[in-house]
Amino acid sequence: MASRSAARGGRHAAAPYPQLALAVLGAWSILPPYIGPPLGLELNLAANVEVVDHVITGLVVVLCGALSALLARRGGGAQVGAPGLALTLALTGLCFLAGLWQVATHVPLVLEGGDPGAPWGAVLLHSTVGPVIAAIALWLTLRNPEGEAF
Repeated sequence: MASRSAARGGRHAAAPYPQLALAVLGAWSILPPYIGPPLGLELNLAANVEVVDHVITGLVVVLCGALSALLARRGGGAQVGAPGLALTLALTGLCFLAGLWQVATHVPLVLEGGDPGAPWGAVLLHSTVGPVIAAIALWLTLRNPEGEAF
């Protein structure tokens, strides 16, 4: 019986765990404005700001991370010359930009941390996932897909 790798022309499917982690982190990044208030971690921000800073960027990361994981699982973006490599790089690049947006928009919040309108617990809940998304996505975008040194 032929293996799945042989059926793909010898390409090995990469484990999509980092891409799946991006998708999960993207989903988590949507939640702070909605789980914070019931936990007593509320910030005084407009709802449209929360949508732009959390919901839109989180959805971008969820969708792009999931599509990137699918490509990695199928082996279409795991190797140099693979047909999905450019798409995989674009998807992880979009995840990086979304994470960078979350970082940049939360810098003023971090600087106001500890003020009466920005308790540290709420600040940490809102601002910690963005740097993690940006770091993982940047690593996925810049790494050598075959795992060899550049």
